[in-house]
Amino acid sequence: MLAPVTYIQPLTTLRRRRVLPVEGFVMVNLGQMVRAGDDVARANLYSEHVMLDASRALGVPAERIAKLLQRKPGEKVEEGDILAGRRGVTRRVLRAPASGRVAAVSGGQILLQVSDDSSRLKARVPGEVIDIEPGRGVIIESVCAWIQAAWGNGGLADGVLVFADGNHDHRLTADEIDMSQRGAIMIAGTCDQRQTLELADQVPIRGLILGSMSTRLIPVAQKMPYPIVLTEGFGSMPMNADAHSILTNNSGEEATLNAQAGDLYKGERPEIIIPLRDAGRPPTPVDLQSFRLGLSVRVLHGPHHGAIGEITGLLASSTLFASGIRAPVAEIALAGGGEATVPLANLEVLG
Repeated sequence: MLAPVTYIQPLTTLRRRRVLPVEGFVMVNLGQMVRAGDDVARANLYSEHVMLDASRALGVPAERIAKLLQRKPGEKVEEGDILAGRRGVTRRVLRAPASGRVAAVSGGQILLQVSDDSSRLKARVPGEVIDIEPGRGVIIESVCAWIQAAWGNGGLADGVLVFADGNHDHRLTADEIDMSQRGAIMIAGTCDQRQTLELADQVPIRGLILGSMSTRLIPVAQKMPYPIVLTEGFGSMPMNADAHSILTNNSGEEATLNAQAGDLYKGERPEIIIPLRDAGRPPTPVDLQSFRLGLSVRVLHGPHHGAIGEITGLLASSTLFASGIRAPVAEIALAGGGEATVPLANLEVLG
C-alpha cells in the first residue's frame, strides 16, 4: 500500500518546474540565483479596452478626428495625457482616462487599451536556474532543509528564523510581540489569540510558523499580509519533534515561508525552505513510498492524532475495530512512549 508522505528533511535537493499557463517570456538566465519572490517569467493574459468617442468629446465630425490626434496607434500614454484636441487657448481636448496604449483609431473613435494584465510567474523557491524552457518557464534547484506543512494562508516571504520560545508546545501571546521581531519569521508551538496575529502585522513580522492554531483564527489569518503556516493543523497540537529540531538547528538563518494552499493533484503543500550553502548536492526526495518496518510515521486521525512513531509491525490481515470497520493496520512505537495499533489509512510517512 502506497503511503502519503510529509517531507521533513534536514538536507535535500529540491527541483521545481515553474511554467506559465500560456506562452510568454522567461525573465532570468541559466545559472542565475533567484529568491522565492523573484519573477522568473511573464505572459500577457488579456487586455481591457475602452472605446472613446472623440468626435462627440471634441464636437467635430468624425472625418476631422485624424487631424486632431495627438497620439498615434501603438503609442503608450499615461492617465491624463491628451489623446486628441484643438489647438488654442480655449481648446477642447480628450484625455486618457487611464494609463495604457492607443490600440486603434476609426470612425471618430479611439480604442484605448487601458490594462495590460501581465501574469508574472514567481520562483516561489530560492535556488539556481538549472534549465530554461523558452517562452514557458524554468527549472530551479535548491539545496536546503525542507519542511512540508499542513496549512497555509497563501502568503510568501523571506526572513530570518526567530523563536518566540524554545519549546515546541509554546503558546504564543500578544505580550511577546515587540519591535525586536521586525522583519523576522517567528516560530512558536500554538496560537489562539486574534490580538497576537494582528499585533504581529503592526510590527511587522515577515512570517509566522506554528505547530497549530485555533480554528476560529482562520478568517483572521487569511487576512494577514504575512505568510502563516501550520506544521500540524488546527487545535492545540505542539510542533512535531523533527520539524522543531530542524528549525532549532537553523535559528538565525534566512528561510522562505511559502504558505501556498495545498493541492493534492499538483503535489503542492505549504512549506518552509531553508537554503543551505556549501552542502554539496544531496539526493532528491523519494516521491512514492510503501509502508514498511522502521519508517517514521505520523498519526492523522483517531485517539493518537498528531503522534509520531516508528512502525514496528505490519499485520497482513485486516483488523476489526470497534466501529465495525475492518482495515489493515500497523503497530507503532510512539515517540513519547507506549505503543499503538493504527489503521494504515490514518498514517502518513515522514520523509
